[in-house]
Amino acid sequence: MDDLELLVNGMNYSGWTSVGVTRAVDAASSAFTVDLTERWEGQAGRAAQLEPWPILPGDRCEVRLGGIPMVIGYVDIFKPSFSATEHSINIQGRDRTSDLIDCSAVHQPDEWKNITLLRFAQILAQPFGVRVSADVAVGEPFSVCKLQQGETAFEAIERYARQRRVLLMPDGAGGLLITRAGNKRASVGLVQGENILSASGSIDHSQRYHSYLLKGQAAYNPESEGQTEAHVSGTAGDSGIGRYRPLLIVAESGSTGASAQARAVWEANSRIGKSATATITVQGWRQRPGGPLWEPGMLVQVKSPWLRMDGQMIIRQATYERGEGGTTTRLDIVSPQAYSPEPPDSKKSVKAKKGGRNIWAEAIGEEDKTNG
Repeated sequence: MDDLELLVNGMNYSGWTSVGVTRAVDAASSAFTVDLTERWEGQAGRAAQLEPWPILPGDRCEVRLGGIPMVIGYVDIFKPSFSATEHSINIQGRDRTSDLIDCSAVHQPDEWKNITLLRFAQILAQPFGVRVSADVAVGEPFSVCKLQQGETAFEAIERYARQRRVLLMPDGAGGLLITRAGNKRASVGLVQGENILSASGSIDHSQRYHSYLLKGQAAYNPESEGQTEAHVSGTAGDSGIGRYRPLLIVAESGSTGASAQARAVWEANSRIGKSATATITVQGWRQRPGGPLWEPGMLVQVKSPWLRMDGQMIIRQATYERGEGGTTTRLDIVSPQAYSPEPPDSKKSVKAKKGGRNIWAEAIGEEDKTNG
């Protein structure tokens, strides 16, 4: 059976009573939490442990699931507790990339010209000892990348990542990966009555708008009269929202007309796609015995009559757990549209499939709402 290994300062610790590891396609750091009971002299049938385990916040650590590295970073939190009958500890930690999230971007110079997103991210991550790589094209160089006072290193990188419609996630080896969702496909589907243990869903339109307007300014160009740079904008719409609900977005940094339009589309798609979500729990950490782990960013076919879902979804987050409820993986899934670079097109209706309505597709404007 797959097990979790926690290596702290090179020493492998086991005997966990409960474990949890969380990875997400849109979160730059993975996290883990583990509980165990230390053995103390006088407990029947157990060998004496005379000294507490030397684990403290700040210690270097590595978490492996079934021998596969998932987190390489640091211990954040150490919580000891005891009673008359037991002594237990809880340990929590995150990837090395957590320093990018927590710490300010302090760098001289604080402005770079004609630089790609990958190179910009590598420069900001280098002082933290974090490697940055990309498994997708990162687009053309930016004419200017400039830090904003007080922002973290991750916030600075993410500002420009949004303009290139890419995601930032941990690579499992302590580094940061620039990627897109849907690059991988699960080898098995999630099917009610077969491998789904439990599921719940939510359709929430509170963060959707009928129109999106992005405004910004382009970088200075000495060959221009200034009008083009001063008035850069992009628009996108969501015909699934019938009433007047506009959202004005101020561009995070210098833009062009094309990048402003792409940024508006990304905002619309993200909100549309994430308005229909579900959480599905499956047995074990692997897609099938001896097969690959469930991973965030994967496309997966989901079929659940009770959720009224039948179609492809994206695994946004995977949480691997072991405790009193056994060994399970909790998968948070969203529509692929949440990470699509293409404009939303709710007017292209898709007839309801045989077997009834797909309310999840309807929720993001992919089906003719008059069907069913």
